[in-house]
Amino acid sequence: MSSAVDKVEFNDVPGSINKHKVRVFSLSTCAFCRKAQDYLKEQAVAFQYVYLDQLDFDLKREVKQELKARFENIPVFPILVVDDETAISGYVEEKWAAAVGLQ
Repeated sequence: MSSAVDKVEFNDVPGSINKHKVRVFSLSTCAFCRKAQDYLKEQAVAFQYVYLDQLDFDLKREVKQELKARFENIPVFPILVVDDETAISGYVEEKWAAAVGLQ
């Protein structure tokens, strides 16, 4: 059974810090999402992102359900997923820095 997340086409952002697989689930209209992505770019962290609000309705619903089930209730955007194991809901610079190995 394939994962809904596997069906998503992510946008790649290159960076010199690439020791983790970093993915950001964002909304295109979210100021905190833009700030979080800008932070990763400024820190030269390689990452992938997707704007969930720009996905097909059914796929968006599947992805949100999968993230919620897998990471036990992720209600706030942006969502940072590191190495497909750890998820952080919402943007808090210190938490994101630690999760991607900047601290």
